[in-house]
Amino acid sequence: MGSKTLALLLACPIAIPLLLRYLLVPILVRTVGVALGWYLRKKTAGRRWTILTLAEKDEERYREDVKQHKATAEEDDWENVDSSSLGTSQNGDKGEKEWDGIVGFFHPFW
Repeated sequence: MGSKTLALLLACPIAIPLLLRYLLVPILVRTVGVALGWYLRKKTAGRRWTILTLAEKDEERYREDVKQHKATAEEDDWENVDSSSLGTSQNGDKGEKEWDGIVGFFHPFW
């Protein structure tokens, strides 16, 4: 047996786990992922189409309602003035106490 043959025989058991780890496992994971993705897309295509169709119809209805509301709002703007007024106070005095409660601020990152 030559030295090259002996080196090859020693390198094969070392190379097999490396080939499995860096070549075969990623290929296997990718293949399973593609197959699973294709299956899920095919299975849910009907539901996806239904949801998109309903959302499109709802958007059209909303746009029509907004157009109608704008048309009537432009004609009747002066009639929609709120008749309520704010409380008054003298300069430096506190205003009337209209609301009894707690005011808090919740930070969005907590």
